[in-house]
Amino acid sequence: MRGGRLTTVAQDSVDSLLIEAGRIAWIGRAKDAPFADRTIDLQDSRVVPGLTDAHAHLFMRAQELLNLQLGPGAKNIPELLKRLRTACDAASPGEWVMSADYSEQFLDERRHPTREELDSVSGERPVLLRRTGGHLSVANSAALQRAQFDATTPDPTGGTIERDNNSLTGVLTENAADIVAALIPPPSTARTIAAIRTVADECLSYGIVAVTEAAVGFNNGFKVEWDIWNALRDEGGLPLRMGFMLRIDPAEAREHGLAPTGVDDRWQVRALKFFVDGIIGARTAAFFEPYADRATSGLLMEPPPDLRAKVIDGHACGWQLAAHVIGDRGIEHWLDCLAAAHRAWPREDARHRVEHFAVRGPQAVAQVRALGAAVVPQYGFLRRLGASFADAVGGERAQRLYPGRTLLDAGIAVAGSSDHPIGPLSPYLGIAAAIDRKAANGLVLNAGEALSVDEALAAYSEGGAFVMGHEQRRGRIAVGQFADLAVLDRDILGLAPEEIEVTRARLTFVGGEVVFSDGTLTVK
Repeated sequence: MRGGRLTTVAQDSVDSLLIEAGRIAWIGRAKDAPFADRTIDLQDSRVVPGLTDAHAHLFMRAQELLNLQLGPGAKNIPELLKRLRTACDAASPGEWVMSADYSEQFLDERRHPTREELDSVSGERPVLLRRTGGHLSVANSAALQRAQFDATTPDPTGGTIERDNNSLTGVLTENAADIVAALIPPPSTARTIAAIRTVADECLSYGIVAVTEAAVGFNNGFKVEWDIWNALRDEGGLPLRMGFMLRIDPAEAREHGLAPTGVDDRWQVRALKFFVDGIIGARTAAFFEPYADRATSGLLMEPPPDLRAKVIDGHACGWQLAAHVIGDRGIEHWLDCLAAAHRAWPREDARHRVEHFAVRGPQAVAQVRALGAAVVPQYGFLRRLGASFADAVGGERAQRLYPGRTLLDAGIAVAGSSDHPIGPLSPYLGIAAAIDRKAANGLVLNAGEALSVDEALAAYSEGGAFVMGHEQRRGRIAVGQFADLAVLDRDILGLAPEEIEVTRARLTFVGGEVVFSDGTLTVK
């Protein structure tokens, strides 16, 4: 590869590299380049290390592609109901109609459709609209009946069944939503694999070379999803380097005959995923103080002693442990569990993970550092959801959303991620938001937490590799590292954040192989 702008620790005059046996064998200037069988003229393009999305849901996105599309295209409730009626009329007898990309934030009315509204277009067919992210759903009467939910049903632990004047509204949160979702017949393996491959191709088009699937079992139960992932692997896997967080506890892992694989370059299974609290959008993230717009402070997904016991067990068994934690109460509980595990079973370099870390308490950063844990935020949420988050938690807590500078200054590893499809897949939107800290409405959320473009890029390259244990193999442009590279269509190191957002890859390499090309550069 000749004539590019290489993001390396070397001098700016370095513009070329040689790939041999899937690794970077030489870096230097074009005039000094050794012989190569094939060459690529980079045309002065910026070359960065291949990026890692450290927390994404490819399976969930694949389901969105296969189910009823009710995302931003449905502008209001009448349009949503029209699409739903069409889907119900076209469905086979007994078939559920489901959407996985629904959100009331896309609708002009900014509210959920009522159970009665869903019933008016669905008849006896069960319907479940899963809010993007899966933490809240809206069900029609037929779906509620199949779950045996009625006005007298108590809320399950870690979930709520919403009522209005002692009548079910159809809105379900967290574990209550999961109970209904578990009744839906599993997706076709072949169609799901094809959809996952489509999503993987989209990742490659951004220069993403590795993804951690953030919660195997979150959508259709662990066995259904893990069987599909293993069928995909049997068919040759993906061009992406995959890591998996399994949404099961240590006892369930043993029942499935699963143990941590350790570091694996292509198919890594060494992490267990827990959900400690909910999300801000559903007002289920757990805070010490109530939300700014509602008399609730969220909820924990399971009794604290139960989670603590599972964390100690998983830590003792050698698993890397990760947890969805959003509110300050949820974050504190997770860090206390990790501390208890380390006291019970001292263990070096466990690299446990704190997913999201959205609104921290005053001691949380010091606790993370003391534990040697890594933080996996989604800076793209600042852009897409920052304004609605601020409305929900209030001004003071909004200024604590998704820290950046504080974490780096404390020496904490930060791995960039999208949480796609909840957040936008593009890592460049996340990089831009990490730099300017702007919500879509222009609100700046704590400019003091801003990162430089180099730091934000490093979160998606070096940070993502680090949380997977790959830092000695990839994440940098250096001799001996895997030739995992992204050739970009613009030089993001010299652009304003709004220009960075629209970046795409011209070429993406995994292990020296071209796995994506937009057709603008040729190999000779």
